[in-house]
Amino acid sequence: MSTTVFVTDGNERSALAIVRALGRRGMTVVVGESEHVSLASTSRYCTRHVTYPSPHRDRIGFARFLIDLVSRGGIDVVLPVTDVTTHAVCTHQDAMREYTATAVPPLTAFNSVSDKAALIAQAEACGVPVPRTHVVDSAQQLPQVLSALAYPVVVKPARSRVPVEGGWLSTTVQYAASPDELIELYQRTPYLRSFPSLLQRRIVGPGRGVFMLFDRGRLVSEFGHLRLREKPPGGGVSVLRESTPVDTTLRDYAMRVFGPIGWHGVAMMEFKEEARTGTRFLMEINGRFWGSLQLAIDAGVDFPSLVCQLAMGHAPKMMPLYRSGVKSRWLLGDVDHLYLRLFKSDRALGLPPSAPSRFRSLVDFMKFRQRDMHDEIARLDDPRPFLYELAQFSKAVGASVGRFVRTLPNRHACHPAISSVQ
Repeated sequence: MSTTVFVTDGNERSALAIVRALGRRGMTVVVGESEHVSLASTSRYCTRHVTYPSPHRDRIGFARFLIDLVSRGGIDVVLPVTDVTTHAVCTHQDAMREYTATAVPPLTAFNSVSDKAALIAQAEACGVPVPRTHVVDSAQQLPQVLSALAYPVVVKPARSRVPVEGGWLSTTVQYAASPDELIELYQRTPYLRSFPSLLQRRIVGPGRGVFMLFDRGRLVSEFGHLRLREKPPGGGVSVLRESTPVDTTLRDYAMRVFGPIGWHGVAMMEFKEEARTGTRFLMEINGRFWGSLQLAIDAGVDFPSLVCQLAMGHAPKMMPLYRSGVKSRWLLGDVDHLYLRLFKSDRALGLPPSAPSRFRSLVDFMKFRQRDMHDEIARLDDPRPFLYELAQFSKAVGASVGRFVRTLPNRHACHPAISSVQ
């Protein structure tokens, strides 16, 4: 009898990776999203799509939907994808346990890694290197730390998603090159004025990811990758990455953080390897599936299937081996990277002097055929998701060009931004 899995957040690339991985193993996959059609629901491996209240705007409505869905039976496993839906499943896992299976951490553990300020303190206590950090509760505390900062400074809200009335407010990482820029940034950003944030020394160097599956604090599986290109180019979402062995030091760091809190399910840690010293600093932790999940699957670690096994009480006893040197490219994200690289200055992007030139970036972008490189979205056996993504991208570009044309009378010379694909 086929296992039926409900996957949330159908517009996420990681949701598509989950749907394809489980569908190819013969599982029945139901995709949910707040829209009637989503990236993952266009896959041939999606059996059914359901539309639910937006978890970002209606926390209570989404929770009611989730419990009602599983209580009607027929859903064997629930796999949440984003921070918001994972928080909902963690919160209501006891109520859901009678009807379905999940593999998520206790809510207290999830909250402990979601709060970046608390995480910094926890990491330092565990001996995990972190950039020099100042925590401010609101903009009112900013004057107290201005003179102690080294610029450019990285500005991180303490939470990627902030709970507000009935929903969630999305935040983002930003940069400031001077005290004046930092003050102006806080003045024009409401969530920085009102909620805690972190001010960190910027670490320049390659990004390394460590991705793991835990069974109540015991390491079950692991995967590592090196970020080759990101969007925005100064640091953000990876658009080209390569599988690498997991460094023993980084594995030890992960065990120090996740073991004592009894972590259950998937998690990822992002490190920056400082080019000057070689020190690897912890930059971020996410207690959920990650955007580049497809690379791990292509390299040989089928995390979605492993999570389903774990949820149903069949945790694998041995960690699967995987191939190093496998590359994954998110093409439309890479188009955004190239556009920003060509039409924005290095200073505006916050790039270090060692960054590739515009010409080098163009040459690198044109390397479509590389050894053991896979396109993340475009697959010959499942073409519709890429066609859907391309249509959405084209609409966004058209809307951006339209806005640019309408503002022409009020501006002298600039370029329309096409950076719109998440």
